Amino acid sequence: MIDEAVAALAQREQDRQSPLPDQRRREVRQLFRLVLRCMHAGRATPIIRPCEQIAAHCYAAGIDFTEVQDAYNVLAEVLRCHLADAVAGEQLVQALGLLNAIVGAGKDAMARTYVALATRDRDGAQPADEPAAAGTRSEDCAEGAVQTDVVGQVGIITLGDRDKRNAIGAGMASGVIAALESLRARQVRAIVLRAAPGMDVWSAGHDIGELPPGKRDPLGYYDPLEKLIRAVRTFPAPVVAMVHGTVWGGALDLVLSCDLAVADETASFAITPANLGLPYNITGLLHFQGRLPINVIKEMFFTAAPIDARKAKEWLLINHLVPWDRLESFTLELAATMATKSPLAIAVIKEQLRVLSDYQPIAAQVYERVQGLRRQAYDSSDYLEGLEAFAQKRQPIFRGT
Repeated sequence: MIDEAVAALAQREQDRQSPLPDQRRREVRQLFRLVLRCMHAGRATPIIRPCEQIAAHCYAAGIDFTEVQDAYNVLAEVLRCHLADAVAGEQLVQALGLLNAIVGAGKDAMARTYVALATRDRDGAQPADEPAAAGTRSEDCAEGAVQTDVVGQVGIITLGDRDKRNAIGAGMASGVIAALESLRARQVRAIVLRAAPGMDVWSAGHDIGELPPGKRDPLGYYDPLEKLIRAVRTFPAPVVAMVHGTVWGGALDLVLSCDLAVADETASFAITPANLGLPYNITGLLHFQGRLPINVIKEMFFTAAPIDARKAKEWLLINHLVPWDRLESFTLELAATMATKSPLAIAVIKEQLRVLSDYQPIAAQVYERVQGLRRQAYDSSDYLEGLEAFAQKRQPIFRGT
C-alpha cells in the first residue's frame, strides 16, 4: 500500500515535471507508515510530533506547504480505495472517520509548524536552531494577515492585511489554505470567509506586484490565487463569502468560488483584467460562466466597471443582500444552519456540483488555439504597459500590440 501511494505521488510530481527527490521520497514513506500505524492503533495523536519534524525538514528545504499537504491527499485517496474494498457498512464509516481524523491531525501539525517557522524567520523571535513550537496557533499566516476563529461548528477565516488591502499573493493564499486545513482537522461544518472589521475593501484582488512581467502565463496552474481558489472549491464543507466593501479582480473569482455569498449595501464587485491587458484563463472564465449569464460576464469583463450590491443581487452574483448592521449575524446564522445538516451528504453534493460545473470538455486543438491567443496577450507590450501603469498609478495607454 505504501509503494502504491508513493508511486501515485511520484507520478503526480512527474506530471508536473518536478521529480520526487530521494530524500523527499524517504520522508513521504515515513509519513505514510505513520498514518498506517495510527490506523492500526485507532488513534490520531501519535502522528502529530513526527509530522512537525517532517514539516520542519521540508520548510528548511524550501518545499512549498501545498506540496507537503499533497502527499497526505494522495495517501488518503489510496487508503480510501483499500478501505472500500476491505470493509463495508458501519465499519467503513468508522474507518473513514478515523482516517479523516488522522490526516486532519497531521495536516494541522504541519500547518502549525510552517506558520511557526515562517513567523520565526520574519520576526526573529526564536533562535535559528530552535524547533517549531508545537503549540503555535495555525490561525496566523506568515504575514499575520489571516486569522481563524471557531464559533460552534462554524470556522471563520478573516483577511486582515490592511496595508495591501487584502491583495492575494503567495503569503495570503498560503495562510488561507493553511487555515482551511486547520479547520478541516477540527471538523468544522461550515466556513465564513470575511475581511477584518473596519476594512472598506474586502480584497483588492491578485497582488499585482507578484505577477510575472511578460513571457510567462500570469495565471498558471500554480499561481497562488489559483491554488487558493482550488482549495476553496474542493473544501468538503460549505464556504460562505461575507462581503463588506469592494471586491476587485481575482478576488471576485474567489467570491464566486465560494459556495454562497452574502453582502451588505457597501459591497461592490469588479473584474478588472482588461485594465491590465491580462488574458484571463479558461478555468477562471468557467467559474463565472457557472454563476452568471454570458451577457453579464461580457459586460463585467469588457468594461471592468464595478457593479453595486443591488445589481449584484439582481444578477444573482450574491445570494443575500442585508443591512450592514446585520451582515455578520445573518451570515453566521446561515452558516450555523448548514452546520446542523449532514456533513457527508453536503460534502458529496458539493463535490458532484463542482465536478459537473468544472469539467467542460473542449477539443485539444481549440484549447491550444486559445492558449496561443492568451500567449500573444501576455507577451504583448500592452500587458507590460498595464503593469507599469498600475505601479505608477496612472491610466494605461493600450495600443493593441
